[in-house]
Amino acid sequence: MGKIEQGVEFTGSIGNFTAYRMWGIDGIVVRKKGGVSKERIQGDPQFARTRENNAEFSGRSTASRRIMKMLRPLKPLADYNIAGPINALLRPLQLDDAKYNRGERAVELSKHPELLEGFSLNRKILFESIVQAPLSFTLSRETMSAEVVIPELMPGINFKPFGKHALYGFQAVLGMVPDLFFTPDGYQPSDEKYPYNAPVIVAASDWFPCVSGSPATRFELKYPFTPPNNQFVLMLSIGIRYGYPAKGNGVDQAKHAGAARVLKVV
Repeated sequence: MGKIEQGVEFTGSIGNFTAYRMWGIDGIVVRKKGGVSKERIQGDPQFARTRENNAEFSGRSTASRRIMKMLRPLKPLADYNIAGPINALLRPLQLDDAKYNRGERAVELSKHPELLEGFSLNRKILFESIVQAPLSFTLSRETMSAEVVIPELMPGINFKPFGKHALYGFQAVLGMVPDLFFTPDGYQPSDEKYPYNAPVIVAASDWFPCVSGSPATRFELKYPFTPPNNQFVLMLSIGIRYGYPAKGNGVDQAKHAGAARVLKVV
């Protein structure tokens, strides 16, 4: 994949090349059309390794979609496409699996939950560069619950909001992601009781003036699901969003503004 920095502003197809814009990337991305046919990849013995790689990539993609579902309330705060980086984080996990054959290696986050800890939904302005005070939090698999405490924030001291926003608030998000295993029908959880549309628990604070800061804020979250086994992880995330006054004493959230990160995974 090539990227045009300047000089060419077209998008679309010309000859054997396609040019397009991608969210989170400056400039225009260019790639060459064509490649090996789908039929040959599926049946030619020379592409056995490719089929194995494709199968495992599919497993990581399925896991990435489940992770992103648990981050959905915070995705409006992201400043780049997080799908690819999440997929890349899962690859070492799959490579570490010695139990299954290549092409069928599992995505068992419960073995290495720390891989996702600290994952940022931002590259330009990070959560910790705005909230410059340590958060305290707990996350329990036994009780399927979490607690987050954000200390008192004082502008210019431990709170440095980015941009000219009037208001800010916090969101704490609790989600569950099951381990995934290869099956003839694609990668699936170890038990059918793990729902694809698993609930996402969100707790939101009041809106606070950016010029005034905020008192200590505490969130308690409880996940309403009893897992059938231990092949899952709980993921706790936090985000700061900005807003502005709306009609009727309401608040509208500012688009593409704020920051979020994964706090803890167990």
